[in-house]
Amino acid sequence: MIDYLQLNAEQWNRRTPAHLASSFYDVPGWLAGKESLMAPELALLPADLRGYNILHLQCHFGQDTLSLARRGATVTGVDLSSAAIAAARDLAKQANLAATFINCDLYSLPEHLDKTFDIVFTSYGTITWLPDLARWAGIVARYLKPGGQFVFAEFHNMAYLWNEDRTGIKYPYFNPQPIVETLKGSYTDGSEEVTGTEVNWDHTISSVINALIGAGLTLRSFVEYDYSPYNCFADMVLAAPGKWHLRQMPGLIPLVYTLDCVK
Repeated sequence: MIDYLQLNAEQWNRRTPAHLASSFYDVPGWLAGKESLMAPELALLPADLRGYNILHLQCHFGQDTLSLARRGATVTGVDLSSAAIAAARDLAKQANLAATFINCDLYSLPEHLDKTFDIVFTSYGTITWLPDLARWAGIVARYLKPGGQFVFAEFHNMAYLWNEDRTGIKYPYFNPQPIVETLKGSYTDGSEEVTGTEVNWDHTISSVINALIGAGLTLRSFVEYDYSPYNCFADMVLAAPGKWHLRQMPGLIPLVYTLDCVK
């Protein structure tokens, strides 16, 4: 059986230095006050986060976690990559922001953290690394206080199905099998030399929603967006400030969706 945790941790450890140095994440701009949170998730989060305790699952090197802290929240970030968590702790020091960061895979989080939160947050390119949505949803529910909010922003499956030139479907929408790929490069500038093997799963949106409902959460909203807030594919074009379309099908398919749930 393939060790997806080891393979994914290794390639995210390789990605982290390139991402830190990229204009995609623009760490110097962020340190100077630039916002890293995007419009879809900001539409769901409370405007004033002072007094909120937030758990950020799969936080990468903590930029969004610390953006939540900058808005007044008490934050805890969790990620599989040891390099990313080390970078997150360093970034918190540079920004003079208080934060707790935990290095572990998501499913083992109860071995490392025993408290509940007002908000659990996760965004963009997260659940594709997880094989079991029921366990994921159980983790989300485990860490929410009664009445707590789960804020989820993710790339739509329609963004992932295509072959390289977008002329046909490469992966079926209903695909329970892991996708194992050897990669060269990441989605940011300056990461062309990043190599490794990654293991992903494509989860249908219905399976995401049903997993959360099965874990005891109530869905309050489901919104699809015809743009990506990130220029994260090689064939994207700018449609409006902060809104990127696929060049071959501009505005024709959903690229991002959000879920707002409550326990």
